[in-house]
Amino acid sequence: MENKDLLSRLLNFGDDWKVIDILVNEHFKEVDIYLEYSNKQGLCPITNEVSPIYDFRESRRFRHLDIFEYKTYINASIPRVSNKNGAINSIKLSWAGNRTSFTYLFESRVIDLLKISKNQTKTAYFFDTTFDIIHGIMQRAVERGLKRRDLYGISVLSLDEKSIKNGQSYITILSDPVKKCVLDIIEGRKVDDTEELLTWTLSPSQLDNIDIVTMDMWQPYMKAVEEIMPQADIAHDRFHTAKYLNKAVDDVRKQEIINEETLKKTKYIFLKNKENWTELQTLKFNEINQINLATSQAWHIKENFKGIYNQGRKEMCLEYFKQWYEYTLESGIKPMIKVADTLLNHLKGIVNSAVIQITNSVAENLNSQIQVVKSIGRGFKNVVGYRNSILFFQGKLLMYPL
Repeated sequence: MENKDLLSRLLNFGDDWKVIDILVNEHFKEVDIYLEYSNKQGLCPITNEVSPIYDFRESRRFRHLDIFEYKTYINASIPRVSNKNGAINSIKLSWAGNRTSFTYLFESRVIDLLKISKNQTKTAYFFDTTFDIIHGIMQRAVERGLKRRDLYGISVLSLDEKSIKNGQSYITILSDPVKKCVLDIIEGRKVDDTEELLTWTLSPSQLDNIDIVTMDMWQPYMKAVEEIMPQADIAHDRFHTAKYLNKAVDDVRKQEIINEETLKKTKYIFLKNKENWTELQTLKFNEINQINLATSQAWHIKENFKGIYNQGRKEMCLEYFKQWYEYTLESGIKPMIKVADTLLNHLKGIVNSAVIQITNSVAENLNSQIQVVKSIGRGFKNVVGYRNSILFFQGKLLMYPL
């Protein structure tokens, strides 16, 4: 078998494409493979009918998978067909896009490496190509994935925020906690920003099918959901509630530590779950608990709140909260009373979370993964590039060209 016939078989571009020449440049370590279209007819991309070949376009050069560490290029003149309406169009290639400078196989390998490295610069270096080429492939992959995405049947959403630009501004992240993927992001976290994010991501009928939205206690998110999806229940999961309670306990500790040497170097005892205490931390807490400091009282108030998630029914949750709230007021500990009032103002969302037993943990995990992407990428020049990377790595999109 001749080299040309062997390459034709290995390339597997179809019976209509034959290898007619091979040029090797040892100085630049490049291989150019020249193809010829042998059929007298082709499929019209407009009518999807077999039509006669009209002419051939100028030869184009496509980057392909390397052969023995030689950069490999496919050179071909793309035929144009004349359909029954007299319109002339280039045929659709099975092995490359009509407006790209690389084959589908090369594009797929780039996507594979991007998923592993999470770094466009390193991927460009590996393939000995430019950052712009890699960035363009990533952008095309996301656009392709978004067109293929099916959001039919989605009923639960999560809203979360992430600071960008050294904490001076924020993005809002919309995610699917069931499929554990990011749906989209938008710069900002105001009511208008959130409404825009919801309405461009989901159709009106899809928005009407949403039953639950998990989020923290950020008022603009709540208002946007109430206006766009009035039928949906808002759920403030225990993760965000715990953050408020932990901060209140730490505020009590900071106030009391001025006069109580015993509280020095105890911050993480009161922030950790007691199940995760070391033996020394347990002994230290018992010492503090015995002298009945306000900090230990605040910790008990925080721990007692967790019982609301074991009640099961709405009425029982409300009764439990009432007793907990009254006990907190009687303690006279101002930071705890303040957080109790905050939780009272968001009681409906807390009870929904307790009854439905849904959390925002998936959104928090996605937020952490987004931080990894941001760190590896060493920041992004604009939110457009940031969005593209987030959807590429955390969107669970079908991005391959074939």
